[in-house]
Amino acid sequence: MLTGSFMRRGLCLIFCFTAGLSAQTAHMWVSSELYPENPRWFTDPPDSSEIRYRLTPAEIVSAPARPADASAAIFRVNVEETYQSLLGIGTSLEETTVHAILKNKTDEQACEILRALIDPHRGIGMNLFRITIGTSDFSDGRAVSDHPQGFYSYQEKEDDEFSIQNDVELGIIKVLKMALQVAAECEPPQEIKFFASCWSPPSWMKTSASLIGGTLKKGYEKELAVYFRKFITAYAEQGIPIYAMTVQNEPNFAPKDYPGMRLDWRQERDLVIAIHEEFQRQPLIDTRLWIIDHNFEYWKKADKILSSLGRMGKKQYVDAVAFHAYSRAAASNMRKLQQRHPEIDLQFSEMAKFGVRGIYDIQQYFYSGSRSYVYWVSMSTQTPGDHNQGPYNDVSRLSPTMLIKTDGDHPNWYKTADYYLLGQFRFIRPGALRIACDFGSTDSLTAIAFRNPESVVLVLVNQTREEQPFQAWLDRQSYRGAVPGRSVATIVWDR
Repeated sequence: MLTGSFMRRGLCLIFCFTAGLSAQTAHMWVSSELYPENPRWFTDPPDSSEIRYRLTPAEIVSAPARPADASAAIFRVNVEETYQSLLGIGTSLEETTVHAILKNKTDEQACEILRALIDPHRGIGMNLFRITIGTSDFSDGRAVSDHPQGFYSYQEKEDDEFSIQNDVELGIIKVLKMALQVAAECEPPQEIKFFASCWSPPSWMKTSASLIGGTLKKGYEKELAVYFRKFITAYAEQGIPIYAMTVQNEPNFAPKDYPGMRLDWRQERDLVIAIHEEFQRQPLIDTRLWIIDHNFEYWKKADKILSSLGRMGKKQYVDAVAFHAYSRAAASNMRKLQQRHPEIDLQFSEMAKFGVRGIYDIQQYFYSGSRSYVYWVSMSTQTPGDHNQGPYNDVSRLSPTMLIKTDGDHPNWYKTADYYLLGQFRFIRPGALRIACDFGSTDSLTAIAFRNPESVVLVLVNQTREEQPFQAWLDRQSYRGAVPGRSVATIVWDR
C-alpha cells in the first residue's frame, strides 16, 4: 500500500509486472474533490492550489511479480466483451454560460475558455453540447425582449416573421461558431456536436397563451414542427449544424416561473410524427429526434410512445430516449427500457454532477446503457443573478458551476474542482466502446472501462476518505496502485 512520501509528492504510483508477456505502456491521472456544491466557490473561492489533484499525472513504476495486497481492490478488464459506443461527454452552452464566457473578454480570451472545455489535451475534451431553442431557465434576454424576465421565442406572434436575431444579439451564435473554430484548431482537429432543446413553443401555440405553463394547443403539431424546421435551417445558415433535438425539455413538468410545457405521451408521440414528417420534406433535415428529456421514472412513458409508434410502423422516427436525474428514480430504469426497445439509443441529456459521488453517478449512467453524459450550465458569473432571470439565480439555489467568471470589470475566471473531476473522462473519446470490467465496491473503489481504437481506459472512483489500493489486470498483465481519498483516477493503456 502506498502512503507517506507518495502522498506528499502528490502522485499516485502504478506498479506494473508481467506474467510472461511484455508490459503495455500505462499512464494514470488523479483529480480530487474540494467543497462540492458549496457556495464558497461563489462567495470566497479557494485558491486552485487547495485542490490536491487537478488531472495530476501519475508516475509509473514497473515492479516484479508478487501477490496482491489482501486489501487491494481487484479489477479485471476484458476488451473483448463490449457494450454501447460513446456518443459524447459534454455540457451546455445556454445563454447564462454564453454571457459569462463573453463578459469583459476579447474573442481570444473567450476562445481560451472554450478550449478549456473542448481540447482533449489542453482542456477536458468535451464534444457534445446542449443548446436551447429560445430561452430556458438560465437566461436573461431583457436587452432583446419585452418580457419582464427577458424570455423569448423566435416568433412572438402568429403573423410575425421567424427570426433568431435575439440569439445573434445575445452572443449565442458567436459563441457556438467560436466553439466550432476551437474544435477545428485542436491537434488533431476535433468534431463537436450540438443538440437542441425547446423549453417552450411560442405563446400563441399554447393553451396558456404564455411561454410559462400550459400545453400545446390541439392541432398545432404541424405549426410547431415547421417552427423547428425554421430554427434548424436558420442555424445551418449560420454554419451551426444541429445533430439532434429533444422534442420538449421536461414535458412532465410545467414550471411557474420560467418557460415550460406539459405533454402527455400521446401528445409527444403525435409531435414526433409531425416533426419527423416535416423534416422529411425537401430540403431534407437529418436532425435526430430524442424523446422524454426528463427523469428516469418516465421510462414507462417512453415505452408507451415507442410501442405505439411501433404499431404504426413509425418507431424509427425516434433516434433515442434522453434522461435527466432530478428525482430519486434509479438509472437502471434505462436498462428496463432498452430491454424492450433494444434498437433505440439512450442518452443522458442534462444534469450537473458534483464531487466524487457525481462521478460515481455518471459511472451508473454508462452502466445503464447511456451513450452520453451532459452537464448543465458550464459557467456562471460569481454573482449568479448578474445574467440569469430564472429561479436558480443566487448562491442559495445554484450549485457552483465548473467554471466561474470573477466579479469585476476584468476578464478573470477560475475553475472549480468539478472541472478537473469531469476531466477524468477526457481520455474516453467519441466512438469508444464500453467494455467489461469488475465494478468494485463503494466501500473501496468503483470502476468503469472503455476501449478507444488505440487505448484502453479505466476510471476508478474513491468515495472514501482513505487511500485505496488496487490491482488491475489487462491482457494477463497486472498493474498496482492506489487512489487517494475522495478522488478519481484514470488509467490509460496505450495499445
